[in-house]
Amino acid sequence: MLPVGGASLANRARESILHSILERRFEDSRLPPENELADMLGVSRTTVRSALQSLEQHGVLTRSPRRGTQVHGRLSPSMVALQRLIGFTRMLEEQGYTVETLTNARITTTPPDEVLKALGATKGTPVYAIDRLFVASGKPAIWAINYIRTDLFAEAPTEEQLAQSPFDMGDLLIGGGVDQALVELVPRKATKEVVKHLGLKPAEAYLLLKEFHFSESGEVLGFSLIHVNDHFVRFRLHRGGR
Repeated sequence: MLPVGGASLANRARESILHSILERRFEDSRLPPENELADMLGVSRTTVRSALQSLEQHGVLTRSPRRGTQVHGRLSPSMVALQRLIGFTRMLEEQGYTVETLTNARITTTPPDEVLKALGATKGTPVYAIDRLFVASGKPAIWAINYIRTDLFAEAPTEEQLAQSPFDMGDLLIGGGVDQALVELVPRKATKEVVKHLGLKPAEAYLLLKEFHFSESGEVLGFSLIHVNDHFVRFRLHRGGR
């Protein structure tokens, strides 16, 4: 496991632990004690405990005084992608695809009314519209448009910075990065734009994710419209017995 550092140590610790879990690096799917994990990551036991609690809440693992920390037996990338614990690139790669991401970012003052409402912005407000197309082995799989108000950036971002996931923009945004997200799943029929980007048939059924991004204080930082070709991507949800 790689040591972690940065502003949000608990989130980074969670990412490092989850990466090791998905790589099947823990023998018998059982994690070491908190003090050993803390030494591996170079953080405090409090940070590790917070990371493990988050993973437990997301159904990744279970914890008990008698059995220790155990990885959920049916864990797969499709179970944690919807919670955005991993990115779409990782989920597609786990299914054997070679993934390429094509990004086109622009500033617009005329985003859809739905976007303005989600961002709490008025008409004419400059907004970054960041188009990200995930191509799986040469075929379009996911078309995501991330919308972020320009005034939330501490300084003008580069194209490379805008190509990141909104969850990786913490150092760029005033007041910190995305702390939590709310996702609404909406069944849709493919419009001309969706047909053009994802190669679906006109009016073919597909899944739209409407994703709100919030700061730790609850401020809306961004809004995403994520069009998913479910020929490539399926999401799974685990419900525990408790």
